[in-house]
This record gives sequence, structure tokens and C-alpha cells, in this order.
Amino acid sequence: MSRLYLRCAICSRQQAEGLISGAAWGRLELPPDAEIEHPALRGSTFRACPGCTSRHPDWQDQLLTSLGLAPGFPLHPEPAQ
Repeated sequence: MSRLYLRCAICSRQQAEGLISGAAWGRLELPPDAEIEHPALRGSTFRACPGCTSRHPDWQDQLLTSLGLAPGFPLHPEPAQ
């Protein structure tokens, strides 16, 4: 059985996925019809590690800008808990 990893969309950090570790990560859900290729994209979700979400409070906007999307792009962001 292969392990699943969370991958940070900002710094590319990888961590084994689990209930506790996954809850601390930031989450940015793209609309299902968005067509974006990125190594950190799983399904329609980007994740950001706890370090990046604390250092970059506007990490969602920074990520969208780096992908060529306007920060006003209709999303479903979920802040880190």
C-alpha cells in the first residue's frame, strides 16, 4: 500500500497524510471546472503547510496570483485550524 502525502503548494514540503496532520494544514478548494496543472494539486484542492500559512496570511491570494488567476477568482477557501 502506498502512502499518501500532503504537499505544500508554496514550499513543496511533504508530510504523510493523517487526521491530525491534515487538520493543521491550510486548504484551498478550486471550482470543479477549473483546469490547472500543479504538482501540489490533488483533485481540486491545494494545501499549505502550517509554517507557510502562519508566515503568509494571504497565502491563498499569493497562490492564485502565481497561477495567473485573479485573487477574486470564485473559490472555497478553508483557513487552517
